[in-house]
Amino acid sequence: MKSYFNRLLHGENSPKKWELVIWWIARSVLIATFVHALFFNKAEDSSKMALQVLGNLIGQFVWEILQISPKKSFLRHIPAYIQDISAPALIGGSLFGAYLNFYYSAPVLDIIMHAVGGVACTLIGYEIITAMEKRDVEQGDTYSSISIIVFGAFCFSFVAGNVWELFEFTADQLNPGNPGDAQHWSYDLAVQAVKESGGKIGLPNFIPHRDPVRYGVIDTMEDMICNTVGGFIGWILLKIRPYHHLERKAELKAKQKEAVTK
Repeated sequence: MKSYFNRLLHGENSPKKWELVIWWIARSVLIATFVHALFFNKAEDSSKMALQVLGNLIGQFVWEILQISPKKSFLRHIPAYIQDISAPALIGGSLFGAYLNFYYSAPVLDIIMHAVGGVACTLIGYEIITAMEKRDVEQGDTYSSISIIVFGAFCFSFVAGNVWELFEFTADQLNPGNPGDAQHWSYDLAVQAVKESGGKIGLPNFIPHRDPVRYGVIDTMEDMICNTVGGFIGWILLKIRPYHHLERKAELKAKQKEAVTK
């Protein structure tokens, strides 16, 4: 246990003091939201909201959880700053999006969250693959191609985004008697939105509706499109600047230039 806490505070991938401050501010916000949902929210689905907030709160400790893994695991090599990315994302989705209902009152938030999330997942994928490479090189393996690493980061983002959409859809289907709102959509809300808006868009998507029944499909597809667009942006950024592999990229360019001159 002592070595574990020493690794968290003083290890190679440990967070800086300002990072810890950000993390605990985000955690405190979600703790307060959880308490409010559990004891002070009078809505019928308050217990479901509390569980959702609790899940996001646990997600705020993902880096510390990863550090429990064995020494030979690549998870030990993942740097603490991936939690700098996940902390505000979990706050945005859990507190502002779901709990304060911004997904309905400010539909643009959903679009932004998924697009930015696509970029963030690409960076997280890059960190995971780089950690795998670092572990493998330490065990005597050879370095991977930078292009393959960056492409793998995009693939991670694409899979993560679509697995999330599958989870939302499945969560709603598992409770048919009392439809859930994991997708932040329901048929009743769609009908109500259409009536109140005079036939205009009323749910968190910008693709024009033809039939309220299609809102669930439209929402999921729009989220997948935004996830993928964000993933492509992340891919392009890493192609331009693969920040963990800049030195190796410069060496490859120098070798290519030398081969051309010969």
